[in-house]
Amino acid sequence: MDKFIKGEKVLYSVNGVCEITDITEKVFGKTVMRYYVLKPISNGEATLFVPVNNENLVRKMKKLMTQPQLDEVLDAVSSKDVEWNSNEVVRKEEFRNTISFGNIGEILVLLKSIWLHRRIQNSKGRKLHISDEMYLREAEKIIKEEISTVIGVEQDEVIPYIKNKILI
Repeated sequence: MDKFIKGEKVLYSVNGVCEITDITEKVFGKTVMRYYVLKPISNGEATLFVPVNNENLVRKMKKLMTQPQLDEVLDAVSSKDVEWNSNEVVRKEEFRNTISFGNIGEILVLLKSIWLHRRIQNSKGRKLHISDEMYLREAEKIIKEEISTVIGVEQDEVIPYIKNKILI
């Protein structure tokens, strides 16, 4: 039995919100494999094929949350204290894992951490490290697509909405 159904919208790692347009079988040599066929909503030209039996890829597919679930997550993130990991190598690995495998709450905590660190850096006349800026953009893209879909607003309204909810 498949974990997802045709027509469902999912969050798929850095590809953002995608619609499952089909669940199909493809033959490669003598092997038949089942695939989820995903269409990113931000790029109607792209088509992604995710093997149903590839746990590493399927676990990157996450169900979209509901508005009440989002409100609960935003409340939790608002009250969570975040710390900045000063070890760049470890921080990059943590950010990469959160972007690839993290749930919306974990991605929001990552964003809160970067936003607060950027505020501190700006007060010192400094900028974010380039890799932190890259992870910030990736996380914001994921969040904007999912939350705009959940609450029914334009993507450019999402970041101010989140910052207001988590008191940044």
